[in-house]
Amino acid sequence: MEFGLFTEFSQTPGTSDTVAFDDAMSEVLAAEACGFDAVWLAEIHCQQGRSVLSAPLVIASAIAARTRRVKIGIAVQVLPLAHPLRLAEEVATLDHLSHGRVDFGVGRSGLPDHYQGFKSPYGERRERFAETLEILVKAWTQDRFTHEGRYFQFGDVCVRWGVPSSSPPGRRRSPS
Repeated sequence: MEFGLFTEFSQTPGTSDTVAFDDAMSEVLAAEACGFDAVWLAEIHCQQGRSVLSAPLVIASAIAARTRRVKIGIAVQVLPLAHPLRLAEEVATLDHLSHGRVDFGVGRSGLPDHYQGFKSPYGERRERFAETLEILVKAWTQDRFTHEGRYFQFGDVCVRWGVPSSSPPGRRRSPS
């Protein structure tokens, strides 16, 4: 059994964003010091007063730099709001910086405010999710790939990512 901390980097009323980040990071560091196995980060957009965690991959990088053991989970990355090639590169980079400690969770988010803020049609979230996930899998399993989808088209592209030695066998591939 593993124990983890799920956090939205909440903001106490009347505190600044900086204080909210500092307080949440202190919780993360305390979780590692107490022996927790993982820290899971939400992705929250357009929810002022609730959370300052709109960029979980940036926060995950800061956690990776300040910790040595705890796994860093994303719960969840809202795929329909992300560009798949950039996301593939950023997650792969984070995995390297953390020495393979990333657990990457994906989802669609059921909060229409997330989509309105990005001017992304809420009704397209399922199709955008499926297409983005398909591209992520290609980016992480093929040296080069082409994709002709409804929302994204890529011709003979590669995502530079490599594989840390600690990666699970299902994610290993030979360097290009």
